[in-house]
Amino acid sequence: MLLLAALAAPAAANPRLKLTLSENDVDVQNRTIHFTLGTVAASAEVQVFSPEGELLHVGDREYDAPAPGTRLSISWPDLGEKGENFRLELKVTDAKGYWIGSQVIYFYLEIPHEDVAFATAKWDISKKEEPKLVQPLALLKEAVRKYAKLMDVKLYVAGHTDTVGKSRDNQVLSEKRAQSIANYFSTHGLSGIPIFVRGFGEGAPAVKTPDNTPEPRNRRAQYIISSFTPSVAGPGSWRRVR
Repeated sequence: MLLLAALAAPAAANPRLKLTLSENDVDVQNRTIHFTLGTVAASAEVQVFSPEGELLHVGDREYDAPAPGTRLSISWPDLGEKGENFRLELKVTDAKGYWIGSQVIYFYLEIPHEDVAFATAKWDISKKEEPKLVQPLALLKEAVRKYAKLMDVKLYVAGHTDTVGKSRDNQVLSEKRAQSIANYFSTHGLSGIPIFVRGFGEGAPAVKTPDNTPEPRNRRAQYIISSFTPSVAGPGSWRRVR
């Protein structure tokens, strides 16, 4: 879910000074990061930055000589809209003064847009519908220009259908439509970023309906720029197309 990267520690650091944390140890909702240290932890510090590099918060916590391998944590406050996406640097110091660190990047941006209307059972984008992709393409280009140099981000295009027709057919159709949209972005100047597509068919509806119900709100797509693979329940899997 998150991009984790090690931060350099002093060359003379204790070889047992191992910091262990995984994606599941970062609780974004509760703004808490959990970790273990291979030696006795003395303190930890977090610095939280906006994706653009603005320092939003510096906090620290001291520990009362926990045994090596004890699960520890440190939290940061609610930073409002500025903190919805962030880069976090964690620095843990042991009882002998050695330190080790890690970096966490969390970035998720869904591009607003008007959905392309496709002909029944078709996935080609008509000339009449192409103008609906102009504004989101401009927003995507701006996001790539702004963030791709600061962090590793990717574009995810998800396709969805309503419940009219066979479920398996809808899943295939939704992926082909997502592929068409991704191809449009790619051939109209969106560069410098990997692109993934996924068809959800009728498996992740915006509005739940009975079977064979025509619902325009479920015939939609999502354009997501993120530092992690979006976790959405439903059929299919993300497939890289560029």
